[in-house]
Amino acid sequence: MGKQCAVTATTGIACSVYPAQLKPMTIHRWSGIGDGRYDSSEMKRIVKNNVRYKDVMDRIFNTDVLIIDECSMFSKRLLETLHEVCSLKNPQLYFGGIQVILVGDFVQLPPVPCARYNEDGSYCFESDIYRAAFPHHIILKDVIRQKDKLMVEAIREISLGEVSNDTISLIKQLTRPLNGESIKLFATNDLVDDYNRDQILDFPGHLVEFKSSDTGDKKYLNDMLAAKNLWLKIGIPVVLIKNLSDVLVNGLMGEVYDICDDGKILVEFPKMNEFMLTGSNLKVINCFSAI
Repeated sequence: MGKQCAVTATTGIACSVYPAQLKPMTIHRWSGIGDGRYDSSEMKRIVKNNVRYKDVMDRIFNTDVLIIDECSMFSKRLLETLHEVCSLKNPQLYFGGIQVILVGDFVQLPPVPCARYNEDGSYCFESDIYRAAFPHHIILKDVIRQKDKLMVEAIREISLGEVSNDTISLIKQLTRPLNGESIKLFATNDLVDDYNRDQILDFPGHLVEFKSSDTGDKKYLNDMLAAKNLWLKIGIPVVLIKNLSDVLVNGLMGEVYDICDDGKILVEFPKMNEFMLTGSNLKVINCFSAI
C-alpha cells in the first residue's frame, strides 16, 4: 500500500498470467538489459547516457518494489547487471534502494547458458549480491494443486532428483495404453522438424510454403529458431518465437486463421482474444513457427 510496485517475470508467458492493469513485463525489458549481451558496467553506462533508455530510467527511479517471478531462470550474471543498473537511483544501496522480491522455485527451470554473451547459466543465488541483499527467505510448503499425498511426495522427490522405490512403484502403476494424442519428446531439433512436417502434410487443407530471404551475419542467422522454409495450412497451430508487444509474447500459442492471396497471414490467439496480421516479408513471417 502506498508503494509503486513493478511486476516482472523472466518470460513473456509468465507475464501474461498477470492482469493487464498491472502492466507486467519481462525483467529484461523493464531493466533495459534485453538479451544480456552487455556486461554490467556497459549496461549501466548505456542506460544512463542513451536517450532511448529514458523509459528504463523512469521505471527505476519511480519504483519502490520490484517483483521478479520465475526467478529460477534469472541468472547470477543478470542479477548482478540488474543491481548495477538500479544503482543509478542510489549507488549506496543494493539495487538502488529498490525492494526486490524474487518469486519462484529453484528446482524448476534453470537459467539458460549463452556462450556468445558469456552467460554460463549460474543460478542467481550463487552471487555474493544475492547472499547479501536477500536475507529473508519465505518457503511455501503447502501444496495447493495436488491433494493426493503419494502424488505430492512423488513430485517432490522427482524435482529434487531423489526418487524412492515407492515413487518408482507409483509411476509403474500409472502405465496404461494411451488413447488419442500424446506428447512426443525428441532428442534433437531435426527429429522435431521431421515429425512436424509429417503432421503438417497429414493436416487437411492447402499447403502454403514461405521461403526466407536472409541478410546479416551468418553467425547469428544460423542460431535463429525461425524455419528457412515455413509450411502452413489454415487451422494449423503456431507459436510465437519473439515478443511483438506486451500481449503477443514469445511462447504464445495461436492458430492460422487465414492465408491471404497476397501472402499475408492472419493468426488467432484465442487465449488472449487477439488476432495478428503478418506482412509478407521475412521479418514478420518468421515471428512464429509451426508446431
